[in-house]
Amino acid sequence: MPDVLPFALLWTPLSILPEITILDVIAVAWLVFLVVGMSWYVDHGPRAEESASGLMRVKRMVWMEEMAMRDVRIVDSGLLRGLQSGSSFFASTSLICLGGLLAMMGQADRLAEVADSLPFAHPSGQDAFRVRLVAPISMIVFSFFKFAWAQRLFGYCAVMIGATPERRADNEAEVLAAARDAGQLNWLAARSFARGLRGLYFTLGSLAFLIGPLALIASASAVALMIHRREFRSESRAAMLGAYRSGQRPRT
Repeated sequence: MPDVLPFALLWTPLSILPEITILDVIAVAWLVFLVVGMSWYVDHGPRAEESASGLMRVKRMVWMEEMAMRDVRIVDSGLLRGLQSGSSFFASTSLICLGGLLAMMGQADRLAEVADSLPFAHPSGQDAFRVRLVAPISMIVFSFFKFAWAQRLFGYCAVMIGATPERRADNEAEVLAAARDAGQLNWLAARSFARGLRGLYFTLGSLAFLIGPLALIASASAVALMIHRREFRSESRAAMLGAYRSGQRPRT
């Protein structure tokens, strides 16, 4: 009995919000920890330079330095427009997803019955269903702001490219400094875009909260593992390191 009692306490409703239990709070805290933790680990952790994002940061700096050496920069402008289009697309998609989630709020009574009928679901009711929808709604709003800011930063980068002076014999240091500034802006835009993508991944994972807190913990953990694999053990990362130049498929 003493071993069972602590677990049973996790299902105790909160006094200020009876629809939510202590385990719900723990699950949300775990989700926030993974979102913040993965963002820090990929961008600033001890292995940040080894991640796919870290490797691409170096490539972006090289790209801007090569741009500065070119007299015609039409190719660079075209590549940047493509990056802006991707950010714009995902920002628009986030708004559509947000509208769908808000519409689910109005159908909470019917959807709660469906969620409670699923295997391993923790019966909650429509009030708890609405409260749990706050998790994916918050994540999709977070993603929208990241995508919108990424689009803005890519626009700043385009301006920096336009402001980079043409290379002459007496201004090579000035051109290189301008290229590095543009490269830094390019990377900041890419970082914001990557965080928006991770927000979308966790949005999908947080939908499991509608089934119950244990499902949220499991799905959020699965999303974090997936992100870790893509950043540190994916075939795309191996390609960035030149692993395919030998003609053999590397092990990841």
